[in-house]
Amino acid sequence: PHSSSSPLMGPGADRSAADALQSWAVANGTDEDAADEETVARKKLRKAAVKYARQQRALSGFEVRKSLEPAYTQLALNGAEGPLTDERVRRAVARALDRKEIAQAVLGPLGLPAVPVGSHLALSGQAHYADNSGALGGQDTKEAQALLADAGWVRGGPVKEQKKEKAAGPEGDKADDTGGGKADDTGEDGKAQQGPDPAGHLAQDGKQYKSPHQGGAPGAYAPRGTAAPANREAAPLAKNGKPLTLRFVLPSGPGSKTLRTVADRISRMLERVGIGTEISKVSDESYFKDHIASGQYDLALYSWPATAYPATDARPVFAKPVPAADGSLNVEQNYTRVGTDQVDQLFDEAVATLDEGESRSLIRKADSRIWAAAGSIPLFQRPQLLAARKNLVNAGAFGFGTPVYEDMGFLKKGAKPASGPSAKGSAAR
Repeated sequence: PHSSSSPLMGPGADRSAADALQSWAVANGTDEDAADEETVARKKLRKAAVKYARQQRALSGFEVRKSLEPAYTQLALNGAEGPLTDERVRRAVARALDRKEIAQAVLGPLGLPAVPVGSHLALSGQAHYADNSGALGGQDTKEAQALLADAGWVRGGPVKEQKKEKAAGPEGDKADDTGGGKADDTGEDGKAQQGPDPAGHLAQDGKQYKSPHQGGAPGAYAPRGTAAPANREAAPLAKNGKPLTLRFVLPSGPGSKTLRTVADRISRMLERVGIGTEISKVSDESYFKDHIASGQYDLALYSWPATAYPATDARPVFAKPVPAADGSLNVEQNYTRVGTDQVDQLFDEAVATLDEGESRSLIRKADSRIWAAAGSIPLFQRPQLLAARKNLVNAGAFGFGTPVYEDMGFLKKGAKPASGPSAKGSAAR
């Protein structure tokens, strides 16, 4: 039986009564060829339905146990090169996102609380947790557009045609899926070609670069007398002849379907404010090593686990990158390459103090600074799902809970699981 709110599942579940009637009519019609073809199709459908019903009976003894995993998924913004070196552009990306909508899309169908994560350093239920996302601000399309305009990105500006080059590495010969941006306007590695960035790495210190050019962005305006372009509001943002297109790198494996769904939503949200995205799917094996860790991306989705000791464990993730002796940039685990001296100082003070309350206060201040720098945007706490037999007690998705292994076991025949969170081992055999 199915409730009116539960969709039918299995082969042929999407067929309406009219579809079924038409199928019967064709199978019993005068056109022998069409009738034979439809009869074969109906037999295949019935066979698939029988197989599906058999599978459902076999699964009836199982249930899905679910919780929120002690880890969160974030949108990472690479602040080392390209448009995202400008803090205003990073903040615009963040203000364009409806994090609640994204959390609802992932967690809502699972029946889990669809609440966006409000901290980089702790999760709800932990002592250090506080929602500090107000330091950056919530979704606001007009504010995002104002930040982009302040950074010199304007709609309808002239865009120079960029020569398409093959990306280096094993992923270079793979076709990319295109989101809001146009592949023809991008250069190597799927990003718009960038010249020397006048902002340098000042954005990592939270300082906003002020353009020396007054009266608008250079190269953003057509010569006097040029006719206004049609549908200017729908035109992409441009600056210095280059469109604002960000390379969104994602893993291509079957286990990453949720990330790709989230990326599609993010791309549509960014498109509303004029930011294009070029989605590049790479193999799971190369995703982190060859793209995230090496900085070959503009936008990416990946997760960080929660920790009971954020002052020490989270510091390498958000520490300001520093030049190494060989001239390279030492990023530790800060793969967004966005950091500030103030955040480092707050972590140092939190590690040094013996006062637990003061340490929590310092961690929350550091989190507010991390939000303001907009190097990474926490989206949702990851779902934790585990299928188990219904008569297996005290085993499943624990979230922040601690498994008690001696209490795990199968119920005796005829026994029912306790209504509380933990059925005692006396009921198990």
